[in-house]
Amino acid sequence: MHEKRFIPIVILLVLGLSGVFYILRSSTADNKLVASGTIEATESRVGSTVGGRVDAVLVREGDAVRAGQVLVEVHPAGSGRAAGRELVHAPFNGVVLYRAIEPGEVASPATPLITVADLENLTLTVYIAEDRYGLLKLEQEYPVTVDSYPNQVFTGTISYIADQAEFTPRNVQTTDNRKTTVFAVKLDLPPSDGKLKPGMPADVHFDEALP
Repeated sequence: MHEKRFIPIVILLVLGLSGVFYILRSSTADNKLVASGTIEATESRVGSTVGGRVDAVLVREGDAVRAGQVLVEVHPAGSGRAAGRELVHAPFNGVVLYRAIEPGEVASPATPLITVADLENLTLTVYIAEDRYGLLKLEQEYPVTVDSYPNQVFTGTISYIADQAEFTPRNVQTTDNRKTTVFAVKLDLPPSDGKLKPGMPADVHFDEALP
């Protein structure tokens, strides 16, 4: 009876500790600071302003697109055959992440039809403990590594440092844990010839500031 109740509790404790370790995988015996996060890209979800039947979808998921390129052709609802089409354009150079519509389907006004990601302007957000917060400064560059390319070092440049702390872990309410606060730090990542991608885990080595 008690054994069945005990197992889920152990699992929850392990998961909770794993989350804390991921957010703040900081110092070791030699006092090195390594913070982990997930790479993100600027995304734009574009759609029809008036809605109507979709005449053509001109891109597929994974296609590279240029700013201003026509992605979708929509025949406005309630218009005659002589009425002009509405053209949905790419907002910037990027890659099609999602295609949510097919020719012949009806698009509702303002509903996202295509999601485009700007893979040339990636960012990485990590969280730094309060006692190490004062060591960081804007525009400072640090090495960034990813598991997919263990022998290659990328460069991350700090573009944002939060001025307000957050509690971590978020789901623990004990007094001791709520004394642990962290600050969000965002780094800009330069183009990597497609090696770095949104959703990819990455580590920032704050103990090795680049000159």
